[in-house]
Amino acid sequence: KIDSNIGLLENLSVLDLSGNLLQNISSDLSTMTDLIELDLSRNNISGSISDELSAMTNLGKLNLTYNDLTGISSSIVALKKLYSFEIYHNENMGWIPVEVIDRLQNLLTKDKKKISEKLRSLVTNSDQDYFVRSMPNQVFEWIVDRSSRFDLDDKSLSQQYCTSILFHSNNGKYWRNKTNWLESRDECDWFGVQCTNDDVFELKLANNNVSGTVALSGDCLGKLNLFDLSQNSIQKIDSNIGLLENLTVLDLSGNKLENIPSQLGLLTKLSFLWLHENPNLAGRIPSEVADVMMRNDKINASETILSNVPVSRSTIFEYGTSQFRAFNDILYRYRMQQDEISLSSTDLVYRYILGTLYFATNGDRWELNNKWLTPANHCTWYGVDCNTDDEVTKLDLYNNNVDGTLPKELWELSKLTFLSLGTNSLRGLIGSEIGQLTNLEA
Repeated sequence: KIDSNIGLLENLSVLDLSGNLLQNISSDLSTMTDLIELDLSRNNISGSISDELSAMTNLGKLNLTYNDLTGISSSIVALKKLYSFEIYHNENMGWIPVEVIDRLQNLLTKDKKKISEKLRSLVTNSDQDYFVRSMPNQVFEWIVDRSSRFDLDDKSLSQQYCTSILFHSNNGKYWRNKTNWLESRDECDWFGVQCTNDDVFELKLANNNVSGTVALSGDCLGKLNLFDLSQNSIQKIDSNIGLLENLTVLDLSGNKLENIPSQLGLLTKLSFLWLHENPNLAGRIPSEVADVMMRNDKINASETILSNVPVSRSTIFEYGTSQFRAFNDILYRYRMQQDEISLSSTDLVYRYILGTLYFATNGDRWELNNKWLTPANHCTWYGVDCNTDDEVTKLDLYNNNVDGTLPKELWELSKLTFLSLGTNSLRGLIGSEIGQLTNLEA
C-alpha cells in the first residue's frame, strides 16, 4: 500500500515502485504533478487505471506491465508529454478505447508502427491483444523482427501471426513435432500446416503434446477447413474459434477440455465435430453445440437412436455419459471408416445400445472385447449373437471384468433371449425396466 503522504513529495521527478505487492494505484499520486517517470510494473495492481493519473501533466514515461489490470480510461491520452507507455502482460485487460490504442500506436518505433498498422487492418482487434497480453505481445515482437528479415505479404503476415500465437500459447516449445515452426519463411512448410493457394487450409496437430487454451482468429485463418487437435492435453477452447467460418471438420477428442464454448454454434459449415474422450467435461452440452452435432449427423444417427431408444433423450447430449460417448463413437467411426462400416437403422440402434454398455462398464478393460466398436457387424462382437435380422438375441459376458453400472439402454434389447453377466463387478440397482425383456429365457 502507498501511504497518502507520498503526495507531499512534490518535487519528485522519478518514482520506481516496481517489483512489489501493490494492489492499486493510489489517487495521491495524482498530486505529484512534476513526476516525469512512474514505474509500477510487476505488482498485483488490479482494476482500472484511474482517471486521476491524467492530472500528472508532466509524466513522460509510464510502466504498468506485469499487473492484473482490467480496464483503462481514455483520459490517459491527456498526458501530452508521454513518450513511453507500456501496459503489456496484463492478461485480463478488458476493452481498450480506440484513443488509447492510437496513442500506444504512435509511441511505437518506426518498424513496430509499420507492422502494427498492418495487423490492425488485417486482423480485427489484434491490437486489443498484442499491446496488453503476454503471448500476443511476444508474437508481435517476433513478427516485427521476422519482417525485417523476410519480405512477408499481407496474407503470410496475418497467418504467421495467428499460428504463432497458437504455438506460444499451446506449449509449442514442447510439441513432439514442431518441424519448421517459426523457422521456415513459409508457414505452409510448418509441420501440420497444409495450404491451398497459400491459404492455411488444414491444421493437423493430433497427438503432438499440444496443451493450454486454444485461441485463433477467423481474420487470420478464415480459409481453415480442417482442425485436428485430437489426443492432446488441451484444457480450454477460446470463444473466438467461432470466427473460423469455413471450418468443416473439428476434432477435439481425447483431450482434457474443461469447457466447450457456445460460439461453436456459429460454425454453420461444420460437418464433423468430435468431443469424445474428454473426461473433464461435465454437464449438458450448450444447446448451440448440440445443434451443431445434430447438423453434422449426416446419417441421422441421433434421430434414429432417439426414436428407437427414447430413454436416452436426457443424456445423449450430456458430457461424459456412456450415451454421449456411444453416440460420438458412431459419428467418429462413420467419418473415418465409412467404406467399412454398415449403418442401417438396425445397425445404428444396436451399435449404440451395446456402445452404452461398453462405455458404462469400462469395456476397454474387459478380459475379452474382440471386435467391439470396430467396423465389424455388431453380431460378430465378442459375446453377441443375433437372429437373421441382425437383432441381438444373446449377450454373454460372464466372468469378463465387466465393471460399473448397467445403462438403462440395455433393457431396450427387446429380442434378447439369453443374458449372462455373472461373476463380474457390476454395481447399482436393476430397475423395473428389466421387465421389458419379455423374450428372456435365461
